[in-house]
Formats: sequence, C-alpha cells, structure tokens
Amino acid sequence: MWPEHWQALNVFLACRTQWRVIAGMGGVQYQGLDYTALESIMRMKGVDDTSAVLEQVQHMETGALEGLNAR
Repeated sequence: MWPEHWQALNVFLACRTQWRVIAGMGGVQYQGLDYTALESIMRMKGVDDTSAVLEQVQHMETGALEGLNAR
C-alpha cells in the first residue's frame, strides 16, 4: 500500500456499513456507497483533499461491487 492511499482506504473501511442495497425476491443487489454518509465520514476524519479521496474510494467501490454482486 502506497502512503498516499492510506487515507482513502481508512475512509472506505469506515463506510463499510454504508452500502445502498436493493433486496427483493431475486436476492440482494448492491448499488454502491451512500455518498451522503461518505461525505460525513470524510468531514469527521478531517480529509482535506476530498476530491482525490473520493476518486480513490470510487475505484475501491467499483471493485467491491463486482465481488458483492457476483452470483
């Protein structure tokens, strides 16, 4: 892990319970992170460069969604 990515990883892990989910007869479909919660977490963690951290978190979110929604 490169040092410049630690903050984004910590934010992503802090959002671990903030997934938007659709549940129905066909099972569960993860839509992505709740960005309102993500913004609050970044503010509480004192993130200065929110744009850069958001971009990094979105990369992790994309990878996580592939795994979470794999059937």
